Amino acid sequence: MKHDPYSLTELIRNEEFIAWVMHPDELSDRKWRAFLEKHPGKRKTVESAREYVILLAKDTGRHQPTRKQSDRMWSVVESHMHDSMQKVPDEETAPVLKATRGHGWRWMRVAASAALILSIGSVSYWFYYKKAEGPVQMVAVGEEADPPRTIRRFNDTDKPMTVLLQDGSSVVLQPGGQLSYSEGLNKKRREVTLTGKAFFEIVKNKQKPFLVYSYGLATKVLGTSFTVDASSGSKDIKVEVRTGTVSVFSISNLDNSRKEAVLDKPELEGVTLSHDQGIAFSKESGKIVQLPPATAVGADKDVSKQQFVFDETPVSEVFGILESVYNVRIVYDREKMGNCPLNATLMGQPFKEKLEVICNALDAQYELADNQITILGRGCK
Repeated sequence: MKHDPYSLTELIRNEEFIAWVMHPDELSDRKWRAFLEKHPGKRKTVESAREYVILLAKDTGRHQPTRKQSDRMWSVVESHMHDSMQKVPDEETAPVLKATRGHGWRWMRVAASAALILSIGSVSYWFYYKKAEGPVQMVAVGEEADPPRTIRRFNDTDKPMTVLLQDGSSVVLQPGGQLSYSEGLNKKRREVTLTGKAFFEIVKNKQKPFLVYSYGLATKVLGTSFTVDASSGSKDIKVEVRTGTVSVFSISNLDNSRKEAVLDKPELEGVTLSHDQGIAFSKESGKIVQLPPATAVGADKDVSKQQFVFDETPVSEVFGILESVYNVRIVYDREKMGNCPLNATLMGQPFKEKLEVICNALDAQYELADNQITILGRGCK
């Protein structure tokens, strides 16, 4: 297989690329944007590598090994990478950039972690971009003792994609967005990495914070609903709160020990936002700008703009709204249930909690399969 200096394995150890991801400046940003414009076929690989860098940056050491130790580690890592990538089709080959091999524990651990990720067939780059099908991505619930697995969902459609997380939280991923997370890995916090735009509805857990990482920015919540817009083409990362309280802070300048302490504790710190507040974080300068208050007026299919307040609302109308904003199909007996009235306020509740409230009111049950929800019950007649 022809050597590709811009493959996933090469990018995650390219010092220049990592510097751009973790500490972007105007020069590096302009250079990599020009590269992507010239080689659009590399966009998915670059976004994938960017997420690995951000995820793995948390697990980097600070002490330096000897060159002999480093070279020995790299030889093992490269052999695993080579074996894992044998099954992945060649990608477009681009002009060579200087890629420097680090000789620190930092890059040994990053590379070893990357090799481990790549060695798991179901978590390979090709699998996630070619096998993720359907608007609703159901995730199998695993035991905490199971080996951690990295999961990636990429929305390559022109409609929203609803992702249901292991803890019951839901994420509505907009077209072009990508979400990465691990399961059964961290008992102290829930973590995802986002590129693109997504609306989060998070299950409350005061002891286990939920964090969204985007280009060195962390958005931390204990249970709330909010939007993060971390589109690659934008100079800013926007965070807008729908319900509850959110804290936003940069993790780029925190050392490893300080970072772990900040991320683990359930208390919120940094810039704190509440209902209908928002900020814009500059990728270039790191400055934070307050956004004007969010409004609930918007497109009918925008989940972040929905009030989800139902007052004697026919269930057929309620299901129609859910189908539209979550991009799912709901199957039910319209004759028995369609005219049943619903009285509920569901704003901020994750998708599955909404279904549970509705089914309790109908004395019904629901079943999930791919992007279809089947409601089973006698209805109100």
